[in-house]
Amino acid sequence: GGDKDAPGVWNVTGIGNIKILVPKGEEKTARPRIVMRRQKTFQVCLNTYLFESMVCDKAGPKDVRFTAMKADSEGDLATYLLRVKEEEQADEFVAMVKEYKAKHAD
Repeated sequence: GGDKDAPGVWNVTGIGNIKILVPKGEEKTARPRIVMRRQKTFQVCLNTYLFESMVCDKAGPKDVRFTAMKADSEGDLATYLLRVKEEEQADEFVAMVKEYKAKHAD
């Protein structure tokens, strides 16, 4: 066995659908969230907020790398690597995060 949090070690969170949920109407003060559900069980495996200093960029044509809060921690950050089916999906994800960051920059 090895240390699951060792540098350079990737942990598979799951395969499924990932969405950026943007609050509407009265919830406009709430922050958008990144939510991922596992493919077959629909269990939530990632549920985190977008934040102004998060890093989000393309790591490959269909790969997106982003920082997010670990679900089981008190504000600790983790780096996630997201692989999508189509390159356009990766571009859209990065564009949505960048748009949020631009709107909330100091």
